[in-house]
Amino acid sequence: MAEKRVESFLPSFFTIEIEGIECGKFFKCEGLEAETYIYEVEEGGLNTNTHKFFGRTRYANILLENGMTDNNDLWNWYSDTVLKEDKIERKNGSIIMYDSANNELKRWNFYRALPCRWIGPKLGMKMDGCAVEKLEIAHEGIEVQNA
Repeated sequence: MAEKRVESFLPSFFTIEIEGIECGKFFKCEGLEAETYIYEVEEGGLNTNTHKFFGRTRYANILLENGMTDNNDLWNWYSDTVLKEDKIERKNGSIIMYDSANNELKRWNFYRALPCRWIGPKLGMKMDGCAVEKLEIAHEGIEVQNA
């Protein structure tokens, strides 16, 4: 039987797609997580067995960081969704990882997302690097796809 080759990927080349939003380049993404609750049921009587069952799955919020630009699409999505009394607009999106030749390696699709926190840049005289904005997104599910 042939041995399957497993490669490790460098996590530094990725982009974000959110339907209807021009996202630009992000340099940090956290929260690609899913956790399933496990509950235990003990048998009665003299038997000391414990059975484990799975319950609901919870998805962590996704936290994105990028350098500030003159594009306000992420702020507008947050503002329109959370700060106005308009209809809430949930969006689907993807986080896409590329290799050094810009070939797609892996994709994390998230569903029915809405922004729940926006963080503007830290400003000051002794700041190093670029101004950074952060957006936290709550969603209702994630799936992983290989290219």
